[in-house]
Amino acid sequence: MTVDLDSKLIAALQRNGRATYRELSVAVDAPRAAVSTRVQALLDSGTVSVVAVAHPELLGLKALAHVSIAVSGPMTPVLDALIESEAAVYISAVSGQYNVIAELRVPSHDDLYRAIAELRSQRGVRSVSTLVYVDVIKGIFMPETALQADIRLDSTDVTLIELLERNGRMSFLELAEHTGLSPSAVRNRVNHLIASTALRVGAVVKRRGGGRTLAMGIGVNLGSRDDNAVSEIESLPGIEFLARTLGRYDVIATVAANSSNDLHALSERIRGIDGVSGLESWAHLEVFKEHYARSLDVRG
Repeated sequence: MTVDLDSKLIAALQRNGRATYRELSVAVDAPRAAVSTRVQALLDSGTVSVVAVAHPELLGLKALAHVSIAVSGPMTPVLDALIESEAAVYISAVSGQYNVIAELRVPSHDDLYRAIAELRSQRGVRSVSTLVYVDVIKGIFMPETALQADIRLDSTDVTLIELLERNGRMSFLELAEHTGLSPSAVRNRVNHLIASTALRVGAVVKRRGGGRTLAMGIGVNLGSRDDNAVSEIESLPGIEFLARTLGRYDVIATVAANSSNDLHALSERIRGIDGVSGLESWAHLEVFKEHYARSLDVRG
């Protein structure tokens, strides 16, 4: 029962990392006291951390890609190089024909080409396969819309973003103490940053233990009914990330579940969708980096 509640709470926090305990209680249909206890346990154990991420365009990051890497010999040198790379915001060891996957975020496609060329030159890298994101349909730390053109940040906004990058559930009172504003003024600022798409706050899950901590990547090839198929995939439970891509797959997804049986059932449901012509999957074995924060140069 606890695992099921944790799964629901993680999903709710991924949608809105700043949801109140009352809002979470309604979302998961559980008593507020139980919700408060479980959320605190998830945070204290390190299973979940809630962080804020600025819109990639606000950071000047306009080229995003999913990179699969096949390694000869030990993976540690390749992983260490990726961890040190500012371009790599997500790194995971995976099963299958590739050993490591990474998400890269850089300012331009020229920068992306150079980052991948540098990756190919790393000792132990046997091959690299790149998928360029065309359209991110669903993602905890991916914007659903373009950055609003009229968004303007001052130094206080930047301070709030940097504080929330470290702790996305920091209270308005604590944020007020750091900025010199009143709690109500801070509330208005934070809500505006979120509503304007400048900021997203969500849960990062450590893929160990119980409670929707198993994850699998899926690459999908589509036929003629691509829009309908993508909509059906998006509607499935457990879909944490979904994007249209250019490369060997038309769509990639990350799915999460409580057990390997549930992951298998999800992949079978996707295989059965009209318009899906092919599917490959890989298990996420261990996440080595999930860090989307980047210094903002916007100072008012």
